[in-house]
Amino acid sequence: MRGASPPSAVVFAVIGALLLVSALVLGVLGSFAFIAIASVGMFFIAAALIAQAVPSPDRRAPAVLALAALALIVFGMTATPFFYLGWGLLAGAALLALLNGRRAGTQG
Repeated sequence: MRGASPPSAVVFAVIGALLLVSALVLGVLGSFAFIAIASVGMFFIAAALIAQAVPSPDRRAPAVLALAALALIVFGMTATPFFYLGWGLLAGAALLALLNGRRAGTQG
Protein backbone atom coordinates (compact mmCIF):
# COMPACT_ATOMS: atom_id res chain seq x y z
CA MET A 1 0.00 0.00 0.00
CA ARG A 2 1.26 3.49 -0.80
CA GLY A 3 2.06 6.08 1.82
CA ALA A 4 0.39 9.43 2.21
CA SER A 5 0.05 11.65 -0.83
CA PRO A 6 2.45 14.57 -1.11
CA PRO A 7 0.91 17.93 -0.14
CA SER A 8 1.34 19.23 -3.69
CA ALA A 9 -0.79 16.39 -5.07
CA VAL A 10 -3.55 17.12 -2.56
CA VAL A 11 -3.50 20.86 -3.30
CA PHE A 12 -3.55 20.33 -7.07
CA ALA A 13 -6.39 17.81 -6.78
CA VAL A 14 -8.51 20.13 -4.60
CA ILE A 15 -7.97 23.11 -6.92
CA GLY A 16 -8.75 20.95 -9.97
CA ALA A 17 -11.92 19.58 -8.39
CA LEU A 18 -13.11 23.08 -7.45
CA LEU A 19 -12.47 24.30 -10.99
CA LEU A 20 -14.34 21.36 -12.50
CA VAL A 21 -17.33 21.96 -10.20
CA SER A 22 -17.36 25.66 -11.10
CA ALA A 23 -17.16 24.71 -14.79
CA LEU A 24 -20.16 22.46 -14.34
CA VAL A 25 -22.11 25.30 -12.71
CA LEU A 26 -21.12 27.69 -15.51
CA GLY A 27 -22.13 25.13 -18.10
CA VAL A 28 -25.56 24.69 -16.50
CA LEU A 29 -25.96 28.47 -16.47
CA GLY A 30 -25.22 28.57 -20.20
CA SER A 31 -21.83 30.27 -20.16
CA PHE A 32 -19.24 29.23 -22.70
CA ALA A 33 -16.51 30.08 -20.20
CA PHE A 34 -17.03 26.61 -18.74
CA ILE A 35 -14.83 25.19 -21.51
CA ALA A 36 -11.80 27.22 -20.43
CA ILE A 37 -12.41 26.62 -16.72
CA ALA A 38 -12.82 22.87 -17.26
CA SER A 39 -9.61 22.64 -19.28
CA VAL A 40 -7.64 24.45 -16.56
CA GLY A 41 -9.21 22.14 -13.98
CA MET A 42 -8.14 19.09 -15.97
CA PHE A 43 -4.57 20.38 -16.11
CA PHE A 44 -4.61 20.74 -12.31
CA ILE A 45 -5.86 17.16 -12.02
CA ALA A 46 -3.04 16.06 -14.33
CA ALA A 47 -0.55 17.95 -12.15
CA ALA A 48 -1.93 16.12 -9.11
CA LEU A 49 -1.42 12.78 -10.87
CA ILE A 50 2.17 13.74 -11.77
CA ALA A 51 2.87 14.85 -8.21
CA GLN A 52 1.47 11.53 -6.95
CA ALA A 53 3.33 9.37 -9.48
CA VAL A 54 6.79 10.95 -9.35
CA PRO A 55 8.42 9.90 -6.08
CA SER A 56 11.36 12.30 -5.98
CA PRO A 57 10.84 16.02 -5.31
CA ASP A 58 13.82 16.75 -7.58
CA ARG A 59 12.00 15.12 -10.48
CA ARG A 60 8.51 16.28 -9.51
CA ALA A 61 9.15 20.02 -10.00
CA PRO A 62 10.34 19.77 -13.63
CA ALA A 63 7.46 17.41 -14.49
CA VAL A 64 4.81 19.76 -13.10
CA LEU A 65 6.52 22.79 -14.71
CA ALA A 66 6.54 20.99 -18.04
CA LEU A 67 2.82 20.27 -17.70
CA ALA A 68 2.15 23.94 -16.89
CA ALA A 69 4.22 24.93 -19.90
CA LEU A 70 2.20 22.66 -22.18
CA ALA A 71 -1.00 24.14 -20.78
CA LEU A 72 0.24 27.65 -21.55
CA ILE A 73 1.31 26.61 -25.05
CA VAL A 74 -2.12 25.14 -25.78
CA PHE A 75 -3.86 28.20 -24.30
CA GLY A 76 -1.40 30.44 -26.13
CA MET A 77 -2.56 29.22 -29.49
CA THR A 78 -5.34 31.75 -29.08
CA ALA A 79 -3.46 34.34 -27.00
CA THR A 80 0.04 34.85 -28.41
CA PRO A 81 1.97 36.11 -25.32
CA PHE A 82 1.05 32.98 -23.36
CA PHE A 83 2.33 30.84 -26.25
CA TYR A 84 5.84 32.27 -25.87
CA LEU A 85 5.63 32.18 -22.07
CA GLY A 86 4.78 28.49 -22.30
CA TRP A 87 7.82 27.73 -24.45
CA GLY A 88 10.02 29.67 -22.03
CA LEU A 89 8.59 27.76 -19.08
CA LEU A 90 9.12 24.47 -20.92
CA ALA A 91 12.77 25.40 -21.52
CA GLY A 92 13.09 26.27 -17.82
CA ALA A 93 11.60 22.91 -16.82
CA ALA A 94 14.06 21.09 -19.09
CA LEU A 95 16.97 23.09 -17.66
CA LEU A 96 15.81 22.35 -14.09
CA ALA A 97 15.59 18.64 -14.90
CA LEU A 98 19.10 18.68 -16.37
CA LEU A 99 20.54 20.53 -13.39
CA ASN A 100 18.85 18.15 -10.94
CA GLY A 101 20.14 15.16 -12.92
CA ARG A 102 23.68 16.53 -13.01
CA ARG A 103 23.58 17.31 -9.27
CA ALA A 104 22.31 13.79 -8.52
CA GLY A 105 25.08 12.34 -10.68
CA THR A 106 27.82 14.15 -8.78
CA GLN A 107 26.41 13.19 -5.37
CA GLY A 108 26.03 9.49 -6.10
